[in-house]
Amino acid sequence: MIPPTEAIAIAADGARIAYRTLGTGPGLAIVHGAMQSAASQLELAELLAERRSVHLIDRRGHGASSPQSGAPHTQHEVDDLLAVLAATGSRAVLGVSSGAIIAARAGIASADIDELVLFEPPLVIDGSADLGLLPRFDAAVAEGRLPTAMALAMKIAQMGPTWMFGLPVPVLAAASGRMLRDPEFAERARAVSADFGIVRENADRVDEFRAVSARTLVLSGSATRPYLKGAATALAQRISGARHTVLDGQWHSATQNRAERGRPELVAPHVLEFLGV
Repeated sequence: MIPPTEAIAIAADGARIAYRTLGTGPGLAIVHGAMQSAASQLELAELLAERRSVHLIDRRGHGASSPQSGAPHTQHEVDDLLAVLAATGSRAVLGVSSGAIIAARAGIASADIDELVLFEPPLVIDGSADLGLLPRFDAAVAEGRLPTAMALAMKIAQMGPTWMFGLPVPVLAAASGRMLRDPEFAERARAVSADFGIVRENADRVDEFRAVSARTLVLSGSATRPYLKGAATALAQRISGARHTVLDGQWHSATQNRAERGRPELVAPHVLEFLGV
């Protein structure tokens, strides 16, 4: 596999959005989720690159992209995605987790997106996930208490095994503090407030995605959290003609690299079959 090339797109507000490209064929942009980066779907991109030019985007606050800016997070990141699509001529998007919300919103904003693949968007519907801890999370971020913020994030998003996010916040904060010694993990953690901003801004707004006109494939894992299963089902029901494929035995990490507990070899065939090239 030829190493990816790197480039920068300029967003509407002047932000620099870094992306790396590999493969040949029609363009497909991949928008990563929380606690991920462009590199998180590299192995999936390598499988897709046999038939597509794949553009792995580093969202704001990641890699060489500009820092995060203030709310509203969703609109900024939709604009960022549209800038990459314009720079590359791509008309297809694969969004992962919060990146799937960004991708779907871009599908509403632009008629230039022909195909969407949406993996487990964390759309909160009628209290399906408890956002009551978000004010404590916001306060921890504002006060620079990143280990505590990460502990609260695990509880809000139900990250990791059930026994893990069920632990008390101080215990989770201590564990997070050790992981935050890794510079890459720390960068991803500092950026996670934008993901919760996206979740907050899109809570109980699933009906708005009826406006998506692109051909759409919704992917979810059979072993994922109930609120993510419900969100995938609800989104597929609202987007006209959308297909919903459930990956047997998989959960929220399925699109990621194998070292991050992903199964890209199981995801890629469904994406390629849907894209039809």
